[in-house]
Amino acid sequence: MVKPHRHTYFTLAVVFDVILVAAAWVLCWVLRFRTGWQHANDASTHLVEFLKILPIVELCTLFALGFVGLYRAGGRRSPLGESMQIVKGAVLGWLLMLAALEYYSVNPYSRGLRFIFLFVNPVALMGSRAVLRGVLHGLSRRGWGVRTAAIVGTGRLAQKILDALRNDPSMGLRVEYLLGEEEGVREEVRGVPVLAPASKLLEIMREHPVDTVFVAMPASKSDRLESVLDALAKLPVSVGVVPDFKGVATLNTGVDELGGVPVIRLVDSPIQGWYSVAKRVIDVVGSVVLLTVLLVLLGLPMLVTVLLVKLTGHGPVLFRQTRMGLGGKPFTILKFRTMPVDAEEETGPVWASASDPRCTRFGAFLRRTSLDELPQLLNVLRGDMSLVGPRPERPHFVQEFTKTLPAYMLRHNVKAGMTGWAQINGLRGDTSPKKRLQYDLHYINNWSLGFDLFILLVTFIQLVTPFAGFRDKNAH
Repeated sequence: MVKPHRHTYFTLAVVFDVILVAAAWVLCWVLRFRTGWQHANDASTHLVEFLKILPIVELCTLFALGFVGLYRAGGRRSPLGESMQIVKGAVLGWLLMLAALEYYSVNPYSRGLRFIFLFVNPVALMGSRAVLRGVLHGLSRRGWGVRTAAIVGTGRLAQKILDALRNDPSMGLRVEYLLGEEEGVREEVRGVPVLAPASKLLEIMREHPVDTVFVAMPASKSDRLESVLDALAKLPVSVGVVPDFKGVATLNTGVDELGGVPVIRLVDSPIQGWYSVAKRVIDVVGSVVLLTVLLVLLGLPMLVTVLLVKLTGHGPVLFRQTRMGLGGKPFTILKFRTMPVDAEEETGPVWASASDPRCTRFGAFLRRTSLDELPQLLNVLRGDMSLVGPRPERPHFVQEFTKTLPAYMLRHNVKAGMTGWAQINGLRGDTSPKKRLQYDLHYINNWSLGFDLFILLVTFIQLVTPFAGFRDKNAH
């Protein structure tokens, strides 16, 4: 019902992105060759030569932005969420650009310029979206391309729709009024007038015509939905029904069609079909490469690690524990041993905490540096886990968390991971399960291969940066 305007929005987004990416490429050339960093006057450093590469840069960037979902007509993103999507897309586009330039042996090729572009391009793309929003808001205030809308309902659901329409310029809709149940109960909601009663919907809307109507009635009043829709069928307006799922846990929601019948999907995994195959390929290749690096290039340090674990742990080097994975199925996770064999013999399952007295001295070091997690590469290779996903938890704690967080089981709609969105945001170890759940569900709802690559990149940076990874106060 609102697709035409949204398609215009995303068409303009592509145009603005093309312009800003070109500007970013030129700016990088200026910073590289015209600021005194490097004096180069040979023909290969002329701007015209670098502009010949621009089509490759543009195509790689636009493909990556589309791949991470920035050109998909979906729900409203927060500025932070959109910025994260832009960073993911820009990094993926940068990697594609490097691969393309190397494959086609394109010259000229400046390592300094490509490095600068990695940082300048995301900023330019964020500026592109900011300019686009400003332009659309300005046009909306002047009434250009804006259609009118009304909302049937005044409660929580109606107010959420009102806020969404106000905050999303790509919708191109302005709410003229809300339809309430009774006259005189409410005169306005957040500055928008309330007309009543809804029983006189036909008369009100004929007197105050609009282009689009959203029916946002609470579930308690669903018995009145049929009469409202019958009345709207007599008017030349677009109609959208907003279902009330208050208290119902949802994940990756959408609308499907079965035999011409619309079906609302409440809970589903985004990683299916080709996407699951692609993610599995990345997991297998990534785990094999990392295991090869650990065994061949870092063989001696790993041997020392194994010996120290054996000498200080008084038990098998590899610690095995049951965790809950995809679909709620248990699997055995592998870690380097950091505690004695009988650490929980008297206490039972205990949540890990900072300065855990059960840890050996070397075990505490392994936990702080996350090196105890390295054997989980075998779990990834075996298919129990993925490189990226929500961290797996013990069945005992899953049952406890589910009592207070009913949506906790939604985490198990994707494979557990060695690292995840919650972990790179500092939510490791003894941190709030509720907060971690929010980040895990955000990851699942916004999943893409680009998002996975971004999380892996940040994880690598945190691990090799002493102040980010090796001193994480929550890693224990």
